[in-house]
Amino acid sequence: MLRMQRPFLALRSAHAVKYLRALNTKALTRLLDHDNYATRDGLKELFKDPLFTPRYNLALSTERELALQRLQKVCDSKLFSVKDFRTNPSNIFTAHEVVGLVDGSTATKLTVQFNLFGGTVLKLGTARHNEVVESIDSLDKIGCFALTELGYGNNAVEMLTTSTYDPATKEFVINTPTTTAQKYWITNSAVHARYAVVFARLITKGVDEGIHGFLVPIRNVDHSVRKGVRIWDMGHKIGANGVDNGALWFDHVRVPREALLDQISQVAEDGTFTSTVSKRRDRFLVLADQLLSGRLCIASMCLGSQKVAMINAIRYSSTRLCVGKTGKSDTPILRYQLQQRALIPLLANIYALNIGLNHAKDKYAAQHQGMSAEEKLEVLLLCCIFKTMVTWNNEQTATIGRERCGGQGYLSANSFGEFITWSHAGLTAEGDNRVLMQKVSKELMTTVKLSEVKKFAALSRTPLALRPLVFGTTGNPTSQSVQTTLLKVREKFLLHSLSLNVGLKLRNVPKEQKGEAMFQTWMMEESDLVQHTAHAYGERVVNDAMLQAIKSADPDIQGVLESLRSLYCLSRFETWMGWYLSEGLMSPSQAQAITKRSRELCAELGSQAIELVNGFGVPEHVLRSPIARDWVAFNERDTQGEVLSDAERQQYPEFVPLPPQ
Repeated sequence: MLRMQRPFLALRSAHAVKYLRALNTKALTRLLDHDNYATRDGLKELFKDPLFTPRYNLALSTERELALQRLQKVCDSKLFSVKDFRTNPSNIFTAHEVVGLVDGSTATKLTVQFNLFGGTVLKLGTARHNEVVESIDSLDKIGCFALTELGYGNNAVEMLTTSTYDPATKEFVINTPTTTAQKYWITNSAVHARYAVVFARLITKGVDEGIHGFLVPIRNVDHSVRKGVRIWDMGHKIGANGVDNGALWFDHVRVPREALLDQISQVAEDGTFTSTVSKRRDRFLVLADQLLSGRLCIASMCLGSQKVAMINAIRYSSTRLCVGKTGKSDTPILRYQLQQRALIPLLANIYALNIGLNHAKDKYAAQHQGMSAEEKLEVLLLCCIFKTMVTWNNEQTATIGRERCGGQGYLSANSFGEFITWSHAGLTAEGDNRVLMQKVSKELMTTVKLSEVKKFAALSRTPLALRPLVFGTTGNPTSQSVQTTLLKVREKFLLHSLSLNVGLKLRNVPKEQKGEAMFQTWMMEESDLVQHTAHAYGERVVNDAMLQAIKSADPDIQGVLESLRSLYCLSRFETWMGWYLSEGLMSPSQAQAITKRSRELCAELGSQAIELVNGFGVPEHVLRSPIARDWVAFNERDTQGEVLSDAERQQYPEFVPLPPQ
């Protein structure tokens, strides 16, 4: 029997060690962490508490209470505050990423309390709401964010919930008129929340003034449900069951006039409505602003999750021995090209997306009153595109990592089940990824000039054989310069193609029919092109961020960062190779060179994979999955599939897993 000695990493098998090279992992960690180092270190130290040790076979009520207690412990650290949105929003994103290392349910409850609920009250409320703001950091007042309705998710602007002002009592009357108007999937509402930011159609003097936010108590001080409010527990889900999702109904619930979050709109005692934003739809966009920062929060916590998933997969692959040249089990599976080709591109993606997300967070944090329209658009695009790219890579890392770890990946204690199910929540929360991609392409089209489209229309008639010369995509596709050109050309080609196609289809359509024609074109005829355009934009932005990071990085790590950047690009080219070839923008010989170099880099970086995942800076006490530690020792006793030690069971007896049936 293969006997792995402890400590597990210090004495890996010689087969794994001999393929490793020394890297400056501290410099890698410093680069990836980017900011708020004290917050990161403080939270990671906090996770030594056995409260954060994973438990699996828990009753639903216990799992929810555990997530709440973990969140309370995180909040008690006072390492971040909802008020950081005013001075250091990156600190809140940092908290999301680090909490994402240990528990998706806790991270989800965190993002609702501090971003969706807390951030909305902070930004859209005024002095009259300060009492609630002051209670957010401590969890003295737990809240939820009631935007989504059963029948209205991505089209929330059409929601049906109403808030009608009654001047006789100086109150708003909040009502759920239909089944499809119930607030749905509302995190924290089923058990823990006392308040909700309820979005509803503000009606005063018989006029619908559009969607506004209202601070509504849904439970009394004794935590009983308030009269007129119905709260339905949505029960067990496919994952993240520490999150208490609920459905909310309001049966003519009265709240004082001051419940209106009145930063942009006000209702006087006599019902007179005023607003600094004239258009109803624009008011909704302002009110839903927390969804923008929420996308960076989701991306941040999913970045943390995929780092742990990748560490698990790489560590296990470097120590699990299978058949080698001699026919004996003497070769780590990470040496197999199959394993390298599956995992190493995802590892390169994590580095690239981490650096790109840092760029997006910097842009968000640098917002100011005098920003130009172009700067505001850039922030919007970055928040949307990085939410999609990071969460998709999270899902791929979890799914492929599980598969490449075989049966061990199926054990709950090895975490991939949680990673997979939680990753799917990330794909949907704060905007369905595919819908966000549509938004990115739609906004990009507003930047296109007619002269550019006309020029592209002429160039697009170039014979395929001459296109590499015309569009400048000749040369060695393994070089930094040509890779950068290929990404930029793809982005412009697709964006101009989309603009041209839409323009041609709407050219002769009467003005009164253009809206319907645009819907038909966008949703029914050009969906693939819409999606690909957004992908191309995001991939170009990631490469640009990587190039900038490499220039300013510690010289010790510039070489490996360039290899990671190159593999990121090459894997993108392999994904889109059919498009490049069919459009004549890549030659067969270039395509062959791309695949060849991609395989080489997978092998080269595969030999450094342990150091590269160490560069994530995740401490050992956070990595509790057996396959990331001494998985042989874990299987020397009957663990019932749990990683809790006897001492940890005694310290938190209320969170001990259920006995096996």
